[in-house]
Amino acid sequence: MFVHVGEMVAEVMYQQHISKYDFAEIIGTDPSNIYRILKKDSLEINQLYRYSKELNHNFFKDLSDEFEKKNGGAL
Repeated sequence: MFVHVGEMVAEVMYQQHISKYDFAEIIGTDPSNIYRILKKDSLEINQLYRYSKELNHNFFKDLSDEFEKKNGGAL
């Protein structure tokens, strides 16, 4: 089972009390686009990098940690 990246972003937004409207404003998009983003199970690396910066959260580390957890640290 793969990690649902949109859900990861949504969880961080929730933890930081950032609404979909506020996040849309932060990244300069329409709020309706946020709903589409959060439904995606994967995102382009440049998008995830930007969201990591804007939310001050390392989603790449989360993905790495999840990979190690599911694969026992082995490739």
